[in-house]
Amino acid sequence: MKCSSVTFYCIIGHICWTLIAAIPSPQSNQILRNGAKAVGVDIVGPRQLSSANPSSQHFSASGQSLEEARMTTVEIIRSRGYSVEVYKVTTEDGYILELHRIPYGKGQSPDPSVKRQPVYLQHGFLNSDNVWLINSNDKALAYILADTGLYDVWLGNIRGNTYSRAHVSLDTSEDAYWDFSFDEMGKYDIPAVINFVLDKTGRRTMSYIGHSMGCAVFLICMSLRPEFNAKIDVMIALAPAASLAEAQTSIRYQARFVNQLVTFYRVLGIRIYEPVDSPSNSFRKTFCGPNLILRYSVCRNTIFSTTGDNYRGIDVNILPVIDGHNPAGTSVRTAAHFAQNFNAGQTFQRYDFGPSENQLRYGQPTPPDYELSKVTAPVYIFWGESDKVLTFAQLKNAVAPGDVAWLASKLGNLKSSTRIEDSEWNHVNFLFSTDAKRLVYDKFIPLLPKAS
Repeated sequence: MKCSSVTFYCIIGHICWTLIAAIPSPQSNQILRNGAKAVGVDIVGPRQLSSANPSSQHFSASGQSLEEARMTTVEIIRSRGYSVEVYKVTTEDGYILELHRIPYGKGQSPDPSVKRQPVYLQHGFLNSDNVWLINSNDKALAYILADTGLYDVWLGNIRGNTYSRAHVSLDTSEDAYWDFSFDEMGKYDIPAVINFVLDKTGRRTMSYIGHSMGCAVFLICMSLRPEFNAKIDVMIALAPAASLAEAQTSIRYQARFVNQLVTFYRVLGIRIYEPVDSPSNSFRKTFCGPNLILRYSVCRNTIFSTTGDNYRGIDVNILPVIDGHNPAGTSVRTAAHFAQNFNAGQTFQRYDFGPSENQLRYGQPTPPDYELSKVTAPVYIFWGESDKVLTFAQLKNAVAPGDVAWLASKLGNLKSSTRIEDSEWNHVNFLFSTDAKRLVYDKFIPLLPKAS
């Protein structure tokens, strides 16, 4: 829903639509709780989709299929002809995260004598790791990296999303499970994953590629736990969402009501924000298809309405597949944390619990800023001129939009800040554009170290 001005009816309408989107189906928690019991590793090889009716299933020569909207990440990877491994990682505070690994490329063999550099890919807000997999094999980052034969690809899923909705003692029906924001993701999830990947691969360092919130949680980890900087050889920051002071998305209208909305959700008992199986998302998956007229109105996926992005550069055939997996859910507090940072201006700060609770947690009445000078791992930033999450309008020939320039000035070891050579490049283009390989991936892959 788009508002040209902030009116009472617009805000109420947005709240109603968001509430519908926030309601999970009755089966979702049970399925995920049961699935979380299978802790360990599952190694599965490639397979091919049934070809009983190829014309209705496939829309690309590389095997993309509308069936992928109903598949899991593991099933998508296998259907594309790749081997995949599944791991469960438990954080210090008891959250169970699911990692997916593509250890080598399509048609390659698991030769232990071949050394591959571990590369970790972290999705952003309301996503899961499928965002790195939906495009064709020659355009999706995870497959591109694996097919070089040089990289061992690890795909992360942050707490609370479709694949990481489990805990050692808490049930997802309990309020306590959802008491987290991206602060805890950076403080607990990312350290647990880094340690696990390095332990499993026997390597001393790994490369990290993040998109949007996937960059934010990295920065939090490195600032709160600076010892982890030494474990990262390169960090690639795609559209890093730290300061959001100049965002031109719907957050501008919602952020001023963040405290009221959080209270409203709490009173109604809504804990999860935008699960993939909410009624509104189920409606879109059932009725919308790739029709762009519907896609710009009643069928607009939350990840596009949240970022304010259009579908330019995206193969419309993948839109139903995107719907099948996104939004993938998070906590209400995570969404509120972004709103708080917008309200705070050009800064990047911890969650605001209110003066009394802040005093208990932080030793001061206001939330402290993350000390970005402590991020000493080498960071390469890539940004787009038409990214409404980070950019104040379109800045033609700009060095960088204000929020990106601010972040670049604070980092302890910035290597470069690169504008994508397309003036209309937006926030989700980094994931889904058919030109992402040519304009983005081919630029940073040479920056990734090779295993020695």
